[in-house]
Amino acid sequence: MPPYLSIVIPAYNEQERIADTLFAVKEYLSQQQYSSEVIVVDDGSTDFTTEVVRTVDIYSNEIRDQNVSVVMENVKNVGKGFSVARGMLKSQGTIILFSDADLSTPIQEIEKLLPYFNEGYDIVIGSRNLPESEVEKKPFYRQLMSSTFRIIVQTLTVRGIQDTQCGFKAFRRDVAHDIAHLQRTYRFGFDVEQLYIAAKRGYRVKEVPVKWVHQEGSKVSIVRDSLAMIADVMRIRGFHGKLKPKQER
Repeated sequence: MPPYLSIVIPAYNEQERIADTLFAVKEYLSQQQYSSEVIVVDDGSTDFTTEVVRTVDIYSNEIRDQNVSVVMENVKNVGKGFSVARGMLKSQGTIILFSDADLSTPIQEIEKLLPYFNEGYDIVIGSRNLPESEVEKKPFYRQLMSSTFRIIVQTLTVRGIQDTQCGFKAFRRDVAHDIAHLQRTYRFGFDVEQLYIAAKRGYRVKEVPVKWVHQEGSKVSIVRDSLAMIADVMRIRGFHGKLKPKQER
């Protein structure tokens, strides 16, 4: 029987913190009444990320009956967006959550997202930019990047969403699979593309305030990745401008 919740975690050179992340996720899931699975997609890491994930599985299953993590390994570093899409297509949960490996948004915040699926929403996304959001230690440069990027996104692609980039998004399985099949942006602009596809397909999206804590060790380059994200956004309309709404809902 398919699990209720799938959690997709893209990871690149995360050997230092992936164990803590998985223990936190598994501990939380072990307390829930629903079934679940965890899928870690290693995006061509050059460290021991995959080995750490496998070791955590062995250890956690010895001390408690917990869900096993599925590890998918990209042959080379392709991009976070590619890893998320690949994990989504592998997932069998009724609801599929994509979460960053650093758990900047604690896994417990999923409780704020899940109820909206019962209200008919297809996608529920965490947001750091709503009045009720709890944001801690967000560096000035991250705030500046976020504000500038939001203006560009609202102008060119996705309107009405205050935070397209928060790494905490949940989808109904059929919606996640549809979007992942259509996705063509594989690096940091993929969040915008997913939401742009959702709008073109007519999916209902709910933005929910969540808690977010800045974690050190980000692999985002301020200049290089900002320019790459802007370039991605400018291409997205070309990729999907003629996309039609999903007929069968």
